[in-house]
Amino acid sequence: MDYTGLVDQKIIDQLLQNLKKTKEYTSLNKTPGKRVYSILVECLENISKHTPGDIAVNHGKQPYVSAGEWDDSISIYAGNPVRKEKTDLLAKRLDKVNNMSREDLNILYEKILNRETRLTENGAGAGLGFILMKLKSGKKIDYSFARIDNDLSFFELQVSVNKYTMRKLIIDPTANSPRVIFDPEINKFEISGESRPSDVASFYLEIMKWFDDYSSFLNSIHESKDPVVFDFDFEYFNSSSAKYILDFCKQIGDVKSKGRNVEIKWHFEKDDQDMLQVGHEMSKISRIPFEYVQKDID
Repeated sequence: MDYTGLVDQKIIDQLLQNLKKTKEYTSLNKTPGKRVYSILVECLENISKHTPGDIAVNHGKQPYVSAGEWDDSISIYAGNPVRKEKTDLLAKRLDKVNNMSREDLNILYEKILNRETRLTENGAGAGLGFILMKLKSGKKIDYSFARIDNDLSFFELQVSVNKYTMRKLIIDPTANSPRVIFDPEINKFEISGESRPSDVASFYLEIMKWFDDYSSFLNSIHESKDPVVFDFDFEYFNSSSAKYILDFCKQIGDVKSKGRNVEIKWHFEKDDQDMLQVGHEMSKISRIPFEYVQKDID
């Protein structure tokens, strides 16, 4: 999409209909395609609602929206004139959204939808559109303001969506099994807690099957600048678990040996030298260097 000009409901409908027919959009997988569509709708509707009258034409700064592919992501750009008195409000809302975790954003989104929280003119609330953009993209929203004259500024934002998606694996902890959070969208990969599950084979085979899929996913995308870091933060694991944890480390080591930027952080309590020693042994056997993170216990 690449459009410059005034935006109303008729134009929004036409632009979105045209978008659905482009080969670039139809070639996207379903999930990223829906995310791109959702963000574009929010951008177009914001421009339609908040551009002041015919000011954009009279001052030569017309609204615009564009979207295109760069490497492994789709970047969406939008801009429109706004009253200068609204710039502080917009900045506050965007900064608030950008600094919130995904969990907190979901809570705020639900509160606003349930009318437990209301948007206010002093910026106490975060705009639903901005919240939705951040949730759909999983990334910060870049924005800027450029002065037009004493009354107007030109507001621009940019948000990106990953072109490829990989399912997450979340396993809640129990009295005898660890918490597992493998979430590629937020780049968080963690196993933590106590590991002595009754069916240790089934527990860890699910993890290793997920990593097989994830390694294939990594091979389908360009190399990321940020490393993929797996945090191992065990309080305790039994001998049956140790075998599977080692096998998992070997899997990660195989991917690293093929040039992918993956790492393991091994967490241990300050006085738990046994856990530290086990980490050294697993690192040696799996042939992947660990980073050792000492935890200070109060």
